Amino acid sequence: MSKEAIIKKIEDDAAAKAAKITSEGEEKANGILDAAKKECEQQLVAARAEIERTTEETLSRSRTVAELDAKRLLLDAKLKILDRVFARALEKLVALDDASMRELLFGMLAYAENGDEVILNERGRALISAKDLKAYAQERGVSLKLSKEVGSFEGGLVLRQGGIDKNLTFASELAILRDSEEAGIAKQIFG
Repeated sequence: MSKEAIIKKIEDDAAAKAAKITSEGEEKANGILDAAKKECEQQLVAARAEIERTTEETLSRSRTVAELDAKRLLLDAKLKILDRVFARALEKLVALDDASMRELLFGMLAYAENGDEVILNERGRALISAKDLKAYAQERGVSLKLSKEVGSFEGGLVLRQGGIDKNLTFASELAILRDSEEAGIAKQIFG
């Protein structure tokens, strides 16, 4: 074999070996790319599912928060209406004509005990004199005294004995009524 034939053989063998290495490299590279492509597709599917789940959770939470906000706003509105109802009731009590107010105050005096001091506001003092109170107390067989103190409340009265007050003012009585009857009143108003 001639030198040129040996060189040609070596070149051909090297070219064949290079072609085989290149072919194997390309196959390996294609395999890696296919695996990477499949991995990317799987990650993309998983990411889309996660985005969808997160979006649903966020929307659900947003709906829940919105519903709670709406319920809170509705409750606030209902409480404001109830506040107005009780404020209007107080206004009506304070606006009673003199005869009705006098009757109501004497009705409240039924809670008086022997020895109570009766505190009235200006209007109450104009409607019930010390003489009227004394006559009422004699009828009931108790001792009551009209206080020199003039109440700063809108209506009703306060019974005081030994430093202890029974607050029968309209505001106090309406607050007690509201505490005990608010649910029923709300049910009547709002259904």
